[in-house]
Amino acid sequence: MEYWRSLPVDVAEEILARFPAKTVARLRSTSKQWNALLKYWSFAKIHSAKAPKEESLVISLIHSRVCLVRIDLRGDHDNKFSPSAKVASQLYLKVPFSNSSQVNIREVFHCDGLLLCTTKDSRLAVWNPCSGETKWAKPRVSYKESDYYALGYEQNSLCKQYKILRVDRQDIQIKNEYEIYDFTSNSWRVVGVATDWFLGEYRRGISVKGITYWGSTQVETPHVEFLLSFDFSTERFQSLSLPLSHPFPYSIAALSVVGEKHLFLLCTACKFWITGTLEVNDFQVWVANNTGSVGSWRKSLGVGFYRGKKYPNGMSFLVDEQNEVVMYLGDNNILHIVCKDKYTYTQIEGDTLGGDSTCTSSSCSVLLNYVPSLAQIQQGGGRKRKTPSTCDL
Repeated sequence: MEYWRSLPVDVAEEILARFPAKTVARLRSTSKQWNALLKYWSFAKIHSAKAPKEESLVISLIHSRVCLVRIDLRGDHDNKFSPSAKVASQLYLKVPFSNSSQVNIREVFHCDGLLLCTTKDSRLAVWNPCSGETKWAKPRVSYKESDYYALGYEQNSLCKQYKILRVDRQDIQIKNEYEIYDFTSNSWRVVGVATDWFLGEYRRGISVKGITYWGSTQVETPHVEFLLSFDFSTERFQSLSLPLSHPFPYSIAALSVVGEKHLFLLCTACKFWITGTLEVNDFQVWVANNTGSVGSWRKSLGVGFYRGKKYPNGMSFLVDEQNEVVMYLGDNNILHIVCKDKYTYTQIEGDTLGGDSTCTSSSCSVLLNYVPSLAQIQQGGGRKRKTPSTCDL
């Protein structure tokens, strides 16, 4: 150990940068020198470039707790399609300087290994479960349940400058006032007001390479759906094209991301057989060929449609293109799985160690890919609180 501590900083960085994030995070408690080194933004940048690619984990929000979920898509001994899902572990978010138990989380948003969490008592936190680092953001005035939040970062800065977007949605006037949280000043600043689009309360944003995307609807009639993005570098919204020509013949059910690189769109259309009795839910999944401009799409998977199935508002979904599988979470922690021409479902099992079991359908349906990282949360305007990692990834 003494030998390791005597290494020059640049040599130590090069060696440690080749270990997985969860392994490096555990080393913080072994030495004050290493703890300081591992918190440098320069090390986080080197580690992001050189560390081995870690397995993407699945997180869900169960009983107001963020949980790691293990999904097994393999068949049983009879080679039947019988997937299973269970809670592997729980991630702990606690209020600093408090002896109370962990907080109840209403919504969770993932970006670059960081989680943006809104709590049921109207607080907002950015949290790195791998390093244990947490930043609580105080409101300019107050937070509301109807607010939309997103976490992203500037694309062209030397190091990633993370920002929080808050959209204060007012349905009656279709007035979307949006503001940005600046980590360096620990304060919000109003950026602008948008009146030409609105987001349904079930619309869930997805971050891809620091840019957030939503399925949105234009205010003017006809109320056409479109893809809305927010670029944290320019701090502007932009409308983007959808896979098929205008008007888009499908409803945007949900957005997803795989590997923080590829944006997926799940869309549905309700139809009837010529007999007029049997409803068909036309089910399509598309993937953007390039994010940022999202100029073109390709149809993904071999899943054509699944008859007679409704998809819940506010759901989120995951895609496994290699195995041609689509998974989404419905109410009561039921995991629905569509694989080629097969469909099944299973309940996520496991102890969530308490928590608030009363939740809205949108919060119950959180299902996201999560990759542990050493992403640093900028701390400004006050003393930085050191929080040890409280989860076993």
